[in-house]
Amino acid sequence: MRSSTPWARVRTGRAGRLPDVWGLLLIAAAVAAMLVEPRAATLQPGRDVIVRELAAGKLLVAARNLPDPNFTDTVVLLVQYSRDGAAGLVMNRPSDVPLSRALPGVAAAAGAVATVFIGGPVSQQAVLALSRVACDACPLLGRDVYLVNTADALQKLAKGADVRQLRVYLGYAGWGPGQLEAETRQRAWHVLNADARIVFDPDPETLWRRVIRQTETVLARTAIPEHVGSTVGR
Repeated sequence: MRSSTPWARVRTGRAGRLPDVWGLLLIAAAVAAMLVEPRAATLQPGRDVIVRELAAGKLLVAARNLPDPNFTDTVVLLVQYSRDGAAGLVMNRPSDVPLSRALPGVAAAAGAVATVFIGGPVSQQAVLALSRVACDACPLLGRDVYLVNTADALQKLAKGADVRQLRVYLGYAGWGPGQLEAETRQRAWHVLNADARIVFDPDPETLWRRVIRQTETVLARTAIPEHVGSTVGR
C-alpha cells in the first residue's frame, strides 16, 4: 500500500488555503470502465475465495493484525479495481476542515456540521465525493452509493442536495499491481459489500470498532476449523 507519510490530518498552507475542490479529480473516467457488478460477499474460509471478492464497490475492513500502522482501524471503500492496481476511500478519517470551507458559496453547506474526510495518503490535492443520491454520469458502487467523479457533478449535487447525503474526500488510498491481493491473502483485510449505512455512518469515529466486531462474529459462526476434515472418519 502506498503510504509513506502521516496523513490523518489535513493542514492548510501558509496562506490558509485548502486544496481546490473544483480542481482535477484524478481517478475520474477510468473508474466507470473498471466497475463490476457487486457480488454477494461470502465470508468463507480460504484465502483465494476472499481475494476473488475484491472489486470496485467492496468495503475493506482492516483486520486487527493489519501490518501498516497508517491504516490501522480503517474501513475503505474500493472505487477502482483492476489488474493494474486499486484505489479506495477511507470512510472513517474525518478532518478538522468544515464542509463549508471546502464548498464555498454552497448555501446547503454553510451551516453544516459535517467535515471533509481524508480519503487516504495519495494525492491529497485530489477531490472525490460519494453521494447517497443518484447524479448524472455518477458510477454506482453499491446500493445508494454513487461515486462523484467530475467537478461539474460535485458542484451541481452540492448545490441541490442535502449535505448529509454527501461525503467529500481529499486524497485516496492506492495499491500497485498485486499489492492488495497480497495483503488480502495475508488476511489483513475483510472484504464486504458496499453498504450505504456504513459509507454514510453518522459516527465515523466508532465505525471500525462496530464493523469489525460484527464481521468477526459472522466469521466465527461460519468458519470451519481446519482440523475437522482430518479427524472425520477416524
